[in-house]
Amino acid sequence: PAAWPATVTLNNLIGTTTVDYSELMAGAVLVAAPTVLLYLVLGRYFVRGLTAGAVK
Repeated sequence: PAAWPATVTLNNLIGTTTVDYSELMAGAVLVAAPTVLLYLVLGRYFVRGLTAGAVK
């Protein structure tokens, strides 16, 4: 369990009979936050690459 990826750990938060939605949503925000932050920091390069690929 210590070497599981964050998405597997997040999936394991769902119980068999009950779901603690506050814990699940907090985990989802923590898992998604690095991707969102990376896009916010490097977003202009991402769009620049998309537009450069469309023109060629």
